[in-house]
Amino acid sequence: MTTREGSLEAPKRHPIDWKNPDFYSETSLNQELERVFDICHGCRRCVNLCTAFPRLFDLIDESTTGELDGVNKNQFWEVVDRCYLCDMCFMTKCPYVPPHEWNIDFPHLMLRAKSVKYKHQGAGFRDKLLSSTDLMGKLATIPVVVQTVNAVNKAPAARKLMDSVLGIHAERKLPEYTTRKFRSNAQSNPSFPVIDGTRTPGKVAIYATCYINYNEPGIGHDLLKILAHNEIPTCLVEKEVCCGMPKLELGDLDTVEKLKNKNIPPLLKLAREGYAILSAVPSCTLMYKQELPLLFPEDETVQAVAAAMFDPFEYLALRNQDKLLKTDFKKPLGTVAYHIPCHQRVQNIGKKTRDILQLIPETTINTVERCSGHDGTWGVKSEHFADSMKIGRPVFKQMAASDPDYISSDCAIAGRHIEQGIGKSKAQKLHPLTLLRMAYDADSTPQSADDLTPVTQSTPTEKYMTKITRDDLLTLEAYAKIRNDFRVQVMAHKKTRKIPLGENITLIFEDALTIRYQIQEMLYVERIFQEDEILHELETYTPLIPDGHNWKATMLIEYPDPAVRAARLADLIGIEDKVWVRIAEHTPVYAIADEDLERENSEKTSAVHFLRFELTSEMIQSLHRDAALSLGVDHPAYQASIDKLDNDIRASLLKDLSGA
Repeated sequence: MTTREGSLEAPKRHPIDWKNPDFYSETSLNQELERVFDICHGCRRCVNLCTAFPRLFDLIDESTTGELDGVNKNQFWEVVDRCYLCDMCFMTKCPYVPPHEWNIDFPHLMLRAKSVKYKHQGAGFRDKLLSSTDLMGKLATIPVVVQTVNAVNKAPAARKLMDSVLGIHAERKLPEYTTRKFRSNAQSNPSFPVIDGTRTPGKVAIYATCYINYNEPGIGHDLLKILAHNEIPTCLVEKEVCCGMPKLELGDLDTVEKLKNKNIPPLLKLAREGYAILSAVPSCTLMYKQELPLLFPEDETVQAVAAAMFDPFEYLALRNQDKLLKTDFKKPLGTVAYHIPCHQRVQNIGKKTRDILQLIPETTINTVERCSGHDGTWGVKSEHFADSMKIGRPVFKQMAASDPDYISSDCAIAGRHIEQGIGKSKAQKLHPLTLLRMAYDADSTPQSADDLTPVTQSTPTEKYMTKITRDDLLTLEAYAKIRNDFRVQVMAHKKTRKIPLGENITLIFEDALTIRYQIQEMLYVERIFQEDEILHELETYTPLIPDGHNWKATMLIEYPDPAVRAARLADLIGIEDKVWVRIAEHTPVYAIADEDLERENSEKTSAVHFLRFELTSEMIQSLHRDAALSLGVDHPAYQASIDKLDNDIRASLLKDLSGA
């Protein structure tokens, strides 16, 4: 019989016959393992992909015969356990994948082996826990519990205990859990008109995923902002549970089916209504696009959902081909080291993330197309941590080589793994969706991904931002990393909001950025980390942010000499009520002072006051039509005024007002 050496045809995956009792036969499994392993032994093209193949070849080379027949079949599990189902051998290396007559699908054979093992032996507590992402997320994000979980995950002593008891490696950086889940706070916008393209539906439903919902909700919020910027109507999937990928990798196919039965009905409804369904986690997208259709090939509802499922950048690239994607980018990104995760490559969509990011002016994308070695829960486990870092070493090196401003991967877990592998670097780790949202928003400043409560990653200088939430604050550790740079940014910003009235009074007009800085500094200097104390600082300072119809300012009365200051503060009782702003010919607006508490007594006034200037709609409209703006103070013991503001100060203050 003659056989072809390889195939020029595209790889084709066959349905997984997991309902067939023979699928779980150990005898039948071992026969297939022997057949495939022997072919791999003769080829060895995959030796550099992961540690599964090197282990197989070592077992053969070290056997008594130097061939597969000399390997104890119980040792086959050493190969199976090292496979984390990245699919790269099938997609990029193996010359014998179907339609080749040898019909080699190594990852699906490993899946079968894992399923047999799970069927006959079950799984340990750790593996069941790690694969129950929805349950872990719900438990870990309970208020108060979440702070404890995050603290434990960072405490060296606790991590050593987790290593020895649970088998979760002490050095693996674990994702944080959020206090505000994505689905509870997502602001989808269904109001835009639906504009279908020839390649894409004109409306989008977001499948949140466990990771976005419980760990990094900011990625989901950024996706919604990108879609809103492009005027694409959005909604959230009404109900969802875990996609089932963690259970698939464990070999628990019965649970995969149970999860499928919960997820498909609401997804099918959206697919039939003409929605594109987007998931920001490549593994979840792959689950619906490929794995479930192969597990349930006769289920038409699964096939319909698969047809409606898109990777976010796949969808955006298709919109761009239809001339429906906005490219009004305002902020260059510099140099981005971008990693394509395996589970996105397996979708066969091309380098769509790179293609979109390359549209941003003054941005260089250096693309790394190689497995990072983490793969979901595999790289977390104590027995695989060293291998995961070894597999990722070439990726770490390539990502750092360009001295990038940002490192980024569509897989948030891979991104964290790469960041850990690179070590100390000027580069900031941000998801590609966050980078794209930043490019659309000229004033954007990214949040740290190390935040105790991962944030929406929206800019603190965003126009009309009227409040700061718990999710917007960084942990003390994360803030320390950016404190110097952040202070420089805030000081430059304050120069456009600082107005002297005479020699001894200064007004500093507050906004979301200045107040956030004030809160972060208070937490940092006072070492505040208790949740109730953090919330108290928020309640104290956030009322100082203007709401679009007013200005709010801190008034400082400054006399360098303490004796002079004491005497003047006695003379200036009531001065806080005598500060005014005037718009053109409108009646002057006097400040409403110190609404939170009284700051003067019968003997003296305070050196610091908080003022609110409430403006009418007519005044605001006049300002936007370039009406004159003046400020002053009119007190028997102190008079001063300023008739014309610098253009940058005026422009900054107008950003606080609706209609800017």
